[in-house]
Amino acid sequence: MPDSPAEKNLRRVLLISALDGWSIAVFAGFCTFVSLLFGEWIGVSIGALITAAGVIEIRGRKRLVRGEPTGMSSLIRAQLIILGIVLLYSLENLLAYDESALMAQITPEIRGYLSQAGIAISDLQPMIKPVYMSLYLTVIGVTVLFQGGLALYYRSCRAKVTEALAARRPALPILPQV
Repeated sequence: MPDSPAEKNLRRVLLISALDGWSIAVFAGFCTFVSLLFGEWIGVSIGALITAAGVIEIRGRKRLVRGEPTGMSSLIRAQLIILGIVLLYSLENLLAYDESALMAQITPEIRGYLSQAGIAISDLQPMIKPVYMSLYLTVIGVTVLFQGGLALYYRSCRAKVTEALAARRPALPILPQV
């Protein structure tokens, strides 16, 4: 007997949530560990929060596998948490732009390499702000498209997933009247 559209939808949601949840948890966990090694406490806290969101997605998937439709809420929540964290971090960096602080991070060694290549620091200065702004705006755009899109996708699948889970439950036997 072929799978119903609702069952196919459930399987797709289970596959996507497994891939997304595990990739987020593993990658963010690795980044958290690296940030910890370098003593970058902002990176540690952001990485830990995003790792936790990946774990929320994995747990939501496990609830769906157990037949609990409430797992869909966890899948959606995980995407919104990641979206919120990345948006806040990126907007904070855009608003806190400081060209002199960025220029101060160019080490003497890098200045020497640039000088050997015939590039003056004054040649780079006009490019710093556009590149910086483009980087964070791209991160915002990609995050809104991916995490926001995935949250909308999960939300749109909620009814069909609930239907598929209900169809999987065995009907309770009718007990004789005593």
